Amino acid sequence: MNVFVFYAHVLFKSMGFGNNASLMSALITSIVNFCATLVSIATVDKYGMRTLFLEGGLQMLLCQLVMTVSIASKFGTSGNPGELPLWFSMLVVIAMCVYIAGFAGSIGLVSS
Repeated sequence: MNVFVFYAHVLFKSMGFGNNASLMSALITSIVNFCATLVSIATVDKYGMRTLFLEGGLQMLLCQLVMTVSIASKFGTSGNPGELPLWFSMLVVIAMCVYIAGFAGSIGLVSS
């Protein structure tokens, strides 16, 4: 989670968000984190903390795999992706948001 908080602006800038990358990354990650925390608070009594913890961990693992494969396929070893298509940028941003939601719904709930 620390990687997304500290380096999200770099990821957003490389995805084509331009000069507003820092603002957009902070806004998007904060909103997703807040909403996912509210959902987890509302559902923890129904499903139990263990279920949310396991589901959040699986969600984070799958999102890491999607982001790793997609970024590695575009950037490769050269580090120069060229022009990134909109669908690719949206895929990475959505995977990041789902990862943050998984964190807020599982680890964040258990640690509080």
